[in-house]
Amino acid sequence: MQNLTTIIHTIDHAFTSLVFLPMLFLLYCRISSLHRRTRRAHTLYRICMVLVILFLLRYFCAKFIFTTVNYPRFIESGLFPLIRAIFYSAPA
Repeated sequence: MQNLTTIIHTIDHAFTSLVFLPMLFLLYCRISSLHRRTRRAHTLYRICMVLVILFLLRYFCAKFIFTTVNYPRFIESGLFPLIRAIFYSAPA
């Protein structure tokens, strides 16, 4: 279980560190209207949009829901190891 928690935490850290790449692509598409030219670019545009929305949802949860004040509420939850790996634990 500890290895799984470490893997999830590493994936989360990589995602939050590299989310600027889809954001830059979205900005470039908005400036150049690249996403309207080909189907492949439009698909990539949508994937990047989903990644950015997931990042914003994760950021909202980290800052407003899964705070240290609410920590005791989530201890008894069945998903607590996942919540702890993403929002509470420091990298090992």
